[in-house]
Amino acid sequence: MVNCKALVTFFVILILNICTGVFAHAVPQYEIDFIKGDISQKIISLKESSGYNDCSLAMKAINFAFGSRNSIGDDSDINALMSAAVKILDLNTVPSQKVPEVSSELGNIFKTFTDKEIQSAVVEKMNLFPSDNNLSLVNAYLSEKIQKYAAIPEKSDMDEVTKSCIRFLKSHGNKTSFNLLFMADFMGIWQENKSFLEDAFGPLANNSGNEILSMFSSAKNSEKRKILQILSNNEIISIKIKGAVAEKALSDVITYMGGKSLIALSKDEVDVQILMIQLIADTKWTKSAKNATAYFDIARKEYESGYITDNEFSQIISNIASVACSSTGQVLSTYLDFLNKSMEKSDSPSEAVVLSVIKALGGLGDKTAFDYLLYVTYLNYPQYITNAARNALAQLKW
Repeated sequence: MVNCKALVTFFVILILNICTGVFAHAVPQYEIDFIKGDISQKIISLKESSGYNDCSLAMKAINFAFGSRNSIGDDSDINALMSAAVKILDLNTVPSQKVPEVSSELGNIFKTFTDKEIQSAVVEKMNLFPSDNNLSLVNAYLSEKIQKYAAIPEKSDMDEVTKSCIRFLKSHGNKTSFNLLFMADFMGIWQENKSFLEDAFGPLANNSGNEILSMFSSAKNSEKRKILQILSNNEIISIKIKGAVAEKALSDVITYMGGKSLIALSKDEVDVQILMIQLIADTKWTKSAKNATAYFDIARKEYESGYITDNEFSQIISNIASVACSSTGQVLSTYLDFLNKSMEKSDSPSEAVVLSVIKALGGLGDKTAFDYLLYVTYLNYPQYITNAARNALAQLKW
């Protein structure tokens, strides 16, 4: 016969064991240690929890750190706990329904905790949990930095928080972000990190074409030169953006200079012209082909008036020919005729300019140039120029 008392005792023990197992599973040891431990133990518990893909303890630690700060103010131990909690947040451990909450908490932490290590860690995590609010927050933070350093450029050191912000904007920035980063580069802020800045705003520029054109249109000539230099040197910025800005510059020059007698030019104005035609050539911006050829007469006047050097004019000729239109061959042939007549009168033209025109005509292959190239071989030019003329003749298309 079964002993009822022993059976009851067995089931009681079994139930107790099951309950103990359930509670042990429901409350992991690292969470118990977190609740009972000091700050050092809490940080250790946080690190242990990350190995179990458990974000709940990180959120509890964040709430604990907020409450503690409200009570005792800024404290290095609480800062260390917050930093540890932020660093273990990960998309693999945060349930999808919790992502907006985590994103919002990151923004609150950034605004509340001024510790640099915490702020840097927060912005790095914003890359995983981006939001429009956090983007605005980072834009505002950088804007304040730029305004501060614009007035005190000698103190424009780039700390880790700023670097984290710039990395975040590179991936998640908007047009406001581009304007901020571009202006920082333009103003020479964080000059020692110029390449880092340019790498960040390069991708953003490709969605900010109108902003760049507007900036360029309202800029002074010295500023336009700098804008063109920045665009030209940045390999990440698209050809479309570079070409459009160069096209705008060329159109402005033709409008300003075309049909007018030559006026006194500043070096900045001349430099803008040289940069714009170089950028048009570099981008093969054929939409500006007609205007580029029309610009030749302006450049020629400036060259003959001493505003442009022999080498600069030679390069301008090559650049114009690289985006030629149907009239380019005729324009350059007419100019070669002028150079030849100058040579006839013993008024020797610049050899660099003559050679540039000859090579451009050969590259174009326009048969209009035949008589003028042939005549080069009869004049008293140096041998290397007459050889170049023969090579160009061989390239003409019939």
